Amino acid sequence: MKLLTYFLGSFYIMRTIFRGSYILTNYLFKNNIINLPLSKFEKINECLFSSIHGIISSVLASFAINNSLFDYYKIYSNNITFYEKDNEMQYFTASICMSYFVIDLFKCLTQKKYLFILHHISAINLLALAFYSFINIENRGFYAMYFIFLLESNTFLLNIGFLLKEFKFHYSITCMSWIIHLILFVLFRLVTIPRIIFIYYYHEPLSLKNMSEIPSFILILSGSVYWAYRQSIGINKYLKENCVI
Repeated sequence: MKLLTYFLGSFYIMRTIFRGSYILTNYLFKNNIINLPLSKFEKINECLFSSIHGIISSVLASFAINNSLFDYYKIYSNNITFYEKDNEMQYFTASICMSYFVIDLFKCLTQKKYLFILHHISAINLLALAFYSFINIENRGFYAMYFIFLLESNTFLLNIGFLLKEFKFHYSITCMSWIIHLILFVLFRLVTIPRIIFIYYYHEPLSLKNMSEIPSFILILSGSVYWAYRQSIGINKYLKENCVI
């Protein structure tokens, strides 16, 4: 019952943020505060919504765990037995993320963003299994918090890069934002997440539940490799177009 209350409350919060980002974007365009073609409306709205969610969820995830993600000994040593009791901050954080992905999934379906649809379904599956873990008091919710932080904490940097590009900031500033994002993206998603997945399966007994998580992990990691590749190609192309040697 408590988890359902958290989810319903979080869904209302994220729905309000979703509507608020649309209203704000509409206001910026109608009053010419943003001088961009109307075709960019949806992208600006998406940047606002995803950035707000990324900041909220990563901050909440960092407060929901006691062990720092960057504590080398505790997090990266294979000899450490992980144990941390589930707490209500973890319930709230997982609920916020579930609400975001459910809302955004419907948006991606209408826009036929197939890669994002697969990503969102994978995320929803993992979060649903995290809720199952909460219900059974398995005290493994901190794994979900690590994943949420790693997946969402640098989203706003990518969006900032897009906004800098659209508002015609100097190409060096735009590229610097993208490069910082790409470095963190690779470090978090392609280095640290596989490590956390390894530790998870190293310490946890094999079960039908964690076996069912493997396809979602593979889809998210595959998508991350593809996005990292696309970002690197985009940065290289943008530099060639703007940098005159």
